[in-house]
Amino acid sequence: MKKKIDFLLVGQGLAGSMLYWWLTQNGKNVLVVDRYHPFSSSRVAPGIIHPITGRRIVKTWMADTLIPFAEQTYRDIEKHFNETLFHKMNILELVHSVKEQNDWMMKSSSPEMKNYFSDENTNTLYNDVLQGEPKKISISQSGWLNIPGLIGFLRKEMESTESIWNEDFEHDSLAFHDDEVVYKNITASRIIFCEGYQAIHNPLWKHLPFLPAKGEVLTIRSEELSLDHILIKSMFILPCGNHLFKIGATYSWDELNETPTEKAKEHLLNLLHDVVDVSYEVVDHQAGVRPTVKNRRPFIGFHHEHKQAGIFNGLGTKGVLLAPYFANHFAEHLLGKTELMKEVNVARIN
Repeated sequence: MKKKIDFLLVGQGLAGSMLYWWLTQNGKNVLVVDRYHPFSSSRVAPGIIHPITGRRIVKTWMADTLIPFAEQTYRDIEKHFNETLFHKMNILELVHSVKEQNDWMMKSSSPEMKNYFSDENTNTLYNDVLQGEPKKISISQSGWLNIPGLIGFLRKEMESTESIWNEDFEHDSLAFHDDEVVYKNITASRIIFCEGYQAIHNPLWKHLPFLPAKGEVLTIRSEELSLDHILIKSMFILPCGNHLFKIGATYSWDELNETPTEKAKEHLLNLLHDVVDVSYEVVDHQAGVRPTVKNRRPFIGFHHEHKQAGIFNGLGTKGVLLAPYFANHFAEHLLGKTELMKEVNVARIN
């Protein structure tokens, strides 16, 4: 029996989940095709929001707009499911060299960035466990999202409304017509691919300049470590509650798979020992592949030949920050309400 819908989405990571959210919030009939995969990059990622980027200590692109929008969106989803998913939490950047300290102090006084620095007293914070007496720079308007929880609750809702097919997408079953697409027994006005790094294998999108990067994350349990901040020093230590902490993350551009490696585990534990002196046990080790892009701008828009085929991808390491705003932006474009921003329009590549 044939069925007509508004939009067909391929992939239910963070990108697909947020696009589903905004389209259904606008009353659209959406079907998602996604084979459940416990080690997708969305389910492995720590979900940290950090308003300051990189060694040059610059404000994250569009931070003034993206951060409040992301927080409000996640609060709305929390209210919808009556669950806690987003945790506001200051970040402590651990700084050792005098030059780094001076650089951070200079940035903290700049008009465009001073609102992202907390004035809390950090002098004695965690001195009993930290190595090397670092200077602690407190960053505000930061936190972390329980990504597996968010996409898990949305998936259950999709299942309850028969809005998801738990299967691999079959490209040979897709046909394009003048103003619609047909996939098996489904007819839709648009098909949007939200596949993460797997887009490099998609015949429609394999021409795009993705730079996927494998990342590995450890989860440790430590009764001696008690944190109310996310610690960052060439790595992150993220408190998840119940004496559990995520430790990460590595970057590798060679082996693009979800297989954890002993080499990465050893590297992360060495970094951990440089930051804190506590006893712990490793309780989990995960790997995923990030859909990163060279200029760190998402790919949003439509195929240059098949105008009914769209893409929402390339969110990379900033996905938790980018996904809510740009999923809404793309949804509004799909509904004819706005033009796509040039910076993210995939047409910039074509």
